[in-house]
Amino acid sequence: MGSRELLLYNIDPLILPITPADWENKTFRGLSKEHIIDALNIDHNRSPDFLEDALLMAGTSFLPTFPALLDTEMYKEPPTLLNILNLLRAQEKSVDKASRFFEADLKLRDPKWYDKYMKAKMGLRHPVTMTLEGAVITKEWDKLTGDNNQYLGLQLPPELHFYLSTALVGPRTLNYFVSLKSVVFPTLDGVTSDEYKRLVTRALVPVKETTAALIGSRLHRGFQYNDIEMRFWFDEDAKQTLVHRNMQTQVNQKADTWGVNDALLSPHKGVGRGPGTLSFALLSLQIENFPRSTISRDKVTGLNSKSEVISNALWRLLHLRGYVNDQHELTAWGRALATTMKSIGPTVNKHNDIHHIEEAAFLAFELLRFDNLNSRNRHSELIGGPLRGSDEDKANCILIGRTACLLKLRHQNIGYTGPLSKNFLSFHSIIKAVREIDRDLLEAVTASMFLSNQASRERTDKSHYRDLGRR
Repeated sequence: MGSRELLLYNIDPLILPITPADWENKTFRGLSKEHIIDALNIDHNRSPDFLEDALLMAGTSFLPTFPALLDTEMYKEPPTLLNILNLLRAQEKSVDKASRFFEADLKLRDPKWYDKYMKAKMGLRHPVTMTLEGAVITKEWDKLTGDNNQYLGLQLPPELHFYLSTALVGPRTLNYFVSLKSVVFPTLDGVTSDEYKRLVTRALVPVKETTAALIGSRLHRGFQYNDIEMRFWFDEDAKQTLVHRNMQTQVNQKADTWGVNDALLSPHKGVGRGPGTLSFALLSLQIENFPRSTISRDKVTGLNSKSEVISNALWRLLHLRGYVNDQHELTAWGRALATTMKSIGPTVNKHNDIHHIEEAAFLAFELLRFDNLNSRNRHSELIGGPLRGSDEDKANCILIGRTACLLKLRHQNIGYTGPLSKNFLSFHSIIKAVREIDRDLLEAVTASMFLSNQASRERTDKSHYRDLGRR
């Protein structure tokens, strides 16, 4: 079951739902691909591409709608699939002839539409799929043309697709390399404040370059020497370029000094909340002589256990973000964060919630460093801000509210009690941008360890990778 776009692929059986499922009676109504072909009077044996071409002309996630179908004088209502089939029949079932017949529409709306269509056709002829066993397969790979990167995109190694399927790494960073674009999508609130724009267009760019450098350095050179273009939802003309190749050596020289094994971790399991937590990663580096012992002089290999992989990934994250220096000692920011980790210990124990609370503390420091966690930029034009008291009272209230936005809500289910604060929703978009960028960096650190064989890739099942992804 799925969307209309699935009709483009050779999926059997395929059923498109036409009414919502009735879960109480355990029934639903749908149409099979064979039924659709019969209902539209298509001779699939004589014209195997007829339905596919009509679906492509209707528009998909990878091909815009055929320009002539957007003519409101010709089509008062959005054209149906039957309308498109009849248009094709009038042009001898040829998209090429239809494009030449409606040449004026193409020149006016999308001069390169036919080229995009041909790339889409080649992409459908050679789709890249993943089997249940995790194997990545390109259909009819032996018939691929030499310019297949033009219609399939740059091909990531199957190993990365496997890590994606197990949630060890998410799609955002991988999409950098597949499309050579990084798109900043709209926020929930739709507010484009100056501090938000400054954050996503300037402050977060070096972190994104570091993330791309970690992955790019482990891939084919074709990826390493391609810059990544950033686009922003609030300004179509605004562009930024991620030049990650200049950072690859520097980033890996820092990350690859961490290869601490269980033998070194075991004597200090009682520190913080134990190996695999941010508190342990920070507080352990305050133990005398321990930082020096964590510096790997030789090539890192053989990280195998969960505690080894997660601990080294967190240390690398802290090092790359400036909380740890090249001697594996805490910087001033690192010492401040370590002090915070100590102070939140009773709260962590009370709620038995290590990761949410430690993450909130880490994000608070990240927001401080990006100059966002403060009482400035109150946005009185947005509802939900403090209204009573002196200016100092309002400043204190807004700071407390913004800090609370970092935490997990714990309250009774009492239903709707008032309007949503758009003021804090706007600030949440800033938190979300920082959280995503740090999450991507941590995923890139972990994936880089596996891609370079620093962490053992020999696993009996996928659960190990899924568990790492959840952590």
